[in-house]
Amino acid sequence: MPMLAETARIVDVVDSFDVGSTFSVRLTAGYQFRRHDVRVARELGVSPPSTSLGVPQTANVVDATHTTHTLLVGAEVGVYHDLALTFGLPLVLSDSRSLRPVSGLSSANAATLLADGWSQGAGAGTPTSLFNPQFDSPERSGIDQIRLGVQWSIFNQQRNRNRPTWTLSFEWRPPVGAQLRPCQQTASGTVCPDASNIPAIPASGTAAPTVASRPNAPGSNPGISRDVHGVFFQTMVSRRLGYLEPYAGLDVLAEFPARDSAFHYADTPYGQLSNFPPIVGTLTMGAEIIPWENRETWQRMIIDLRFRGQYFSPGRDYSPLYDALGTSSSRPLLMPGCPANARAPDGACQPERNVYFDGLTTTGSHVVLGGSATVSVQPAKFLRFTLGGGLAWTSSYLLTNTDACNPSQVPPAAHPEWQGGCTGSSTPDPTHRTVIDAAGNRFRTTNDLTWDFFAAIALTPRVW
Repeated sequence: MPMLAETARIVDVVDSFDVGSTFSVRLTAGYQFRRHDVRVARELGVSPPSTSLGVPQTANVVDATHTTHTLLVGAEVGVYHDLALTFGLPLVLSDSRSLRPVSGLSSANAATLLADGWSQGAGAGTPTSLFNPQFDSPERSGIDQIRLGVQWSIFNQQRNRNRPTWTLSFEWRPPVGAQLRPCQQTASGTVCPDASNIPAIPASGTAAPTVASRPNAPGSNPGISRDVHGVFFQTMVSRRLGYLEPYAGLDVLAEFPARDSAFHYADTPYGQLSNFPPIVGTLTMGAEIIPWENRETWQRMIIDLRFRGQYFSPGRDYSPLYDALGTSSSRPLLMPGCPANARAPDGACQPERNVYFDGLTTTGSHVVLGGSATVSVQPAKFLRFTLGGGLAWTSSYLLTNTDACNPSQVPPAAHPEWQGGCTGSSTPDPTHRTVIDAAGNRFRTTNDLTWDFFAAIALTPRVW
């Protein structure tokens, strides 16, 4: 059947120097609301202890909620036939995060589940908690990354009906906003302590019921940017079959931390195993259904049904516990690690080489499965309105999983003491914290769901 000179939106590329369009652009503006709900559990130990293959037992501790309101502004500029430059500006209007104790969990049980195993003072006798299960992060806003890219349709079904449409997309996503810092919103204001700010030990013989506070750092800003450069590549194929246009494709996102980021990517301490975020691979499948269109007036209605499966590799990341752990006053958590090559003969660490805990943790691999439904109405050739929503489920995974030893960092033969307590040819990881990373102390996710709603308008004016 005769078709409009436009492919499915996911593979459509604005072009120039074409019939009836010497130069074209597409301007988009949209809004997205996203809510992520996840239950966090903590391991209680390994059972049965008499076997070497014990199963970690867990107990639910907190429910974490993360909601964002984002304004999506974009532009696509045609360069030549089926070739365009792209620009995206995701402006976060509001980013809110909170923790709440799971239903039915008493304060005493919560304190037990979050205990760090350390008592203050000679007569305290009460273990301190890693964080308060009733926790609020400050509301953040701003821009994490901008998106600069290029799109190219190698084949276009509208030009050659015997071939499908095949589009390649590439984006560079540089960070532009203020760097994220772990912060807490309290009744007296926002508290964002420095990573090197460790609470003092109470006087000997005192029984302090709570840990000493960490004062707010001067000029604190909770920030919004993860301070990583994203490299995104996508390949997508579609083919129009009457009133249906199915499509499928793959994409990968790799992010590389900036030099001054919290990942220590450019100046990795000796022994640190994980120093960059997870790599994300995505399989996308779906179809556009066109129940009605008027070719003479360029009007039509589109229903887009899409499925997405994602794999996240292990990596250093900002977890749902980032703010809570990063602002903790727990001494077992906050005491700095030391690279093995920075230890003096007496075991002391060179002060400038200390590796402080800053809220980032090494997360385990996991899978995200989700779907979305979108309705688009095109009342005129150069105008389109879109409305849709989606739901995604994430498999359970570890939020705190930094290995104690790095097997890929072999200490030199001249310094066998750099091996520390590690077995084999490995080196201690200075970012490991036994209180959250050792088996029996780790945190993991359950009941992980994300849903979103989005609306957008796209304008493709004919410049000349």
